[in-house]
Amino acid sequence: MKELLTYLGWKKLVSATLVAIGVVVAIAGAVRTGSVLIAVGAAIYTAVQYSRSDTKRKIELILPLFIALLLFVVALTLPHAK
Repeated sequence: MKELLTYLGWKKLVSATLVAIGVVVAIAGAVRTGSVLIAVGAAIYTAVQYSRSDTKRKIELILPLFIALLLFVVALTLPHAK
């Protein structure tokens, strides 16, 4: 288990866990909560991946963060979401 944490990094593991929990919660019926968890997990994963990258192109950070932000905004504006 220590090797997995070292290889992936605990931040990537946390983001993957948030996305997995978000998918399960969304399937269970709480779409808004699931979407927020997926958006936060995707944003964390993008930031970690960008910080570890050797080449730093801004579009590799801005576009995925923008998509995660849009998912977050859509989740908050859903009418009658449970």
